[in-house]
Amino acid sequence: MLHYKVYQNKSKGNKAYGKWFARATVNQTIDLDKLAEHMANHNTPYSKGAIYGVLTDMVNCIRELVLDGNAVKIPNLAIFSAGITTTGAETRETFLPSRNILSAHLRARSTGDFTRAELTAAARMQEADIYAPGNTNKSVAPSDNGENTPSENGGGSDA
Repeated sequence: MLHYKVYQNKSKGNKAYGKWFARATVNQTIDLDKLAEHMANHNTPYSKGAIYGVLTDMVNCIRELVLDGNAVKIPNLAIFSAGITTTGAETRETFLPSRNILSAHLRARSTGDFTRAELTAAARMQEADIYAPGNTNKSVAPSDNGENTPSENGGGSDA
């Protein structure tokens, strides 16, 4: 179940000023130790410790490869690569990495079966917080037309 919070855009001058939107929230952060434990509980012959070691090595290798300018693809999950944030220069000659490259960041693009369409079809939504008195949590599933409809297990009202 994916959880969301509803918020109002309060950026004056923005064409969406005053409108209400939803933002996904995170229930908890699962670290490598908990991931290894979770994987070990899925009828695998490998111990939590063995899985943890492999995952730790995988993380270190992905970091190394991405910092070397490579993209790393994990099928049906994501392609990891580095991205940069820059500011513009008036001419090619005045572009200086020290001045115009502001930062580097990690990009993760879904790949294979783990697509936006698949996530949207499989996801069930529930409001994480209540913003107005009298509201109840609402469990909804996105429909084909982009509208949210009550889910089979939610029993809430339309959002």
